[in-house]
Amino acid sequence: MSSNQFFEQIKSEIILNIERKSTKDKIEKKFYDGLAKCLESKQLKSFRQLIDYSYKLDIFIDIRKIPNRYDLISNILMDCIHDVSAGYQTSALGKIIDVLRFCNELNLFDKDLDKEDFILLERIKKDNLLLSNLKDLFGVPSNSFLLYINKVMPQNLYNFFLNNPNPYFQDPEQILFYIKNNFFNQYTIYGLSVKYLSSIKQYIIEFQKHYLELKKISEKNKNLNYFEFKTIYKYATYYYGFQEEEQEQIEIKKHLISPENVLKNLDKIMSKDYNFYILSMVLLGGIGPQGHGFTYSTPKGEVIEICSDIKENDAIIIKYKQFLKQQFLVRLEKEMKNLNIDSIINKRVIDYLLEVMDKKELINYYKKEGILKQIKIFLNQNQDANPGIKQELYELINTISNAINIILRPITMIDQFKARMDLIAEEKIQSEDIAKLTSLKEKSHHDVLRERFFFQYIVDWFFDIHVAEKSKFKK
Repeated sequence: MSSNQFFEQIKSEIILNIERKSTKDKIEKKFYDGLAKCLESKQLKSFRQLIDYSYKLDIFIDIRKIPNRYDLISNILMDCIHDVSAGYQTSALGKIIDVLRFCNELNLFDKDLDKEDFILLERIKKDNLLLSNLKDLFGVPSNSFLLYINKVMPQNLYNFFLNNPNPYFQDPEQILFYIKNNFFNQYTIYGLSVKYLSSIKQYIIEFQKHYLELKKISEKNKNLNYFEFKTIYKYATYYYGFQEEEQEQIEIKKHLISPENVLKNLDKIMSKDYNFYILSMVLLGGIGPQGHGFTYSTPKGEVIEICSDIKENDAIIIKYKQFLKQQFLVRLEKEMKNLNIDSIINKRVIDYLLEVMDKKELINYYKKEGILKQIKIFLNQNQDANPGIKQELYELINTISNAINIILRPITMIDQFKARMDLIAEEKIQSEDIAKLTSLKEKSHHDVLRERFFFQYIVDWFFDIHVAEKSKFKK
């Protein structure tokens, strides 16, 4: 059943009670029961529709009147966790973020607070990084929202993994230890691969060592715009929490780096403020299918690599490689002239496009086919009756297509990285903006980094519960 159908069904039940002239209390009860049904069926869109419909019923919303709302919301979130744990469907992590954002927006965790709650809130609010992350992800968090993610959600998570056997682990403690130490070190989400490489301190030491070596070699390197360096990474992969056994993995990666960008932002990067700064591009040994990836610092002092897990350059999008109609046509006229297209035809094509294209239209690579189609229609309408003109027309269109390619062609991953660094050097954007401007489809690298940062807190809190429970058992 679609969300609209679900909403209409609940609405009809409420209207039926109105037609039967039920009391105001009965109509309200039906309304809040309907909201609970929406949560039970995971119909969040229907829930919002019903909330919006309340004004027609003259009902002043009291979230606390929704039966079992905490349990129903927790069930939705735990179903997402089940999807992640059972089939490694990490996209369900994004659904958790969506549900929590929905709950904070509608204040669905609202409750009376006791003395212990206020003591806990005081401690939570001392963590400025956490608060910045929550504001970035969900907007300003309510007190009840803070308490839910700090107390209820980690406890639910702990109970889930304790009571739901996982086929990949023989003992519940193994999976708890794996989630704490391994899960967010390497995973894939939204078609993007994510990997922890090293601490930022280790990375900067390597960068400075290679940078100083290059400057010593030649006076020309004193003003290096870019340079490459290789780094060996060693990873300890934990398998058994109670035995703390580990295996060491070694990887070699080659980085392309703009020293100016790193040196300019070094104090910010090392200060661990809430931002994700671009560090380098991985040229060799990256987690992407082409061996490429972008690296970022995190507020926890980590270096994280992100790349598309499929071979497509759409994973790296330059938002600036587009032109207003007038800019594009000036460039197109110049390129057609360079390709020796007859000046009369050149002018006719440009005049035609001036007429049919929207004045404020932004032209990018994905508009190419539409522009060519318009040019073909125009030229076909204006060709002579001479049968031999078709071949000439075909060659002309190919030449015009080449001219458009020269202006709009996708650029290589390396060139895209350098374009970003140039924009930083020109102070058109900041280092921390790159993650927001680099995306695959609808999700940016910034989305991945901020969501990972949030889940690291949840995992720490749920593992604290495990440690506390284990300590009780020992006593």
